[in-house]
Amino acid sequence: MYVLALTGGIGSGKSTASEYFASLGAVVLDLDDIAKRLLEPEMPMHAAVVEVLGPEILAADGRIDTAALAERAFVSPATAKMLNDAVHPAVYNVVAGALDALALQAEPPRFVVLDVPLLAESPEFADLADAVLALSSDEDARIDRLVARGMAEHDAERRMACQASDAERRDIADYVIENDGDLLDFRAALSQFFEEEVAPRVA
Repeated sequence: MYVLALTGGIGSGKSTASEYFASLGAVVLDLDDIAKRLLEPEMPMHAAVVEVLGPEILAADGRIDTAALAERAFVSPATAKMLNDAVHPAVYNVVAGALDALALQAEPPRFVVLDVPLLAESPEFADLADAVLALSSDEDARIDRLVARGMAEHDAERRMACQASDAERRDIADYVIENDGDLLDFRAALSQFFEEEVAPRVA
């Protein structure tokens, strides 16, 4: 079972890459999705995050309002780190358990992708993978993609300012794919990476 940790800043193309690898048979564990499930009111992490960011992030029904959470968390890198420190230990345990369960299946998957947006901020997740692939992209291109998705430009800039730099992600990566062209270029780069680096390991 070959495990690839996929990382990159917001708007760098992680979702596109995950979807591409899934189309080739990969099992994708999306850490953002796992974190969202752990934020449900009945989960211990819910209380921990409210304690860190304050009751202002709660909706009327007691659930965490993701827009309010983002508004509070991305005020500064320090605040974002406080949120990450509250969230990532629980997410790590879930991911480690999921990988153990996959490995114990009668026929384990040959290829697993961990979509880890904040790998540079939480490098312990790299210990769960055989290799790390970082996606690198020009900041203006990333902002354009995020605005096209409906995010306000100032929100995109603020979130990017609270994340690690591409240089920091490169430092922890075994492989880097540049995503500064169009979608066809990016998919071609992903295909080349898969054929050269992944396929020989999962054959």
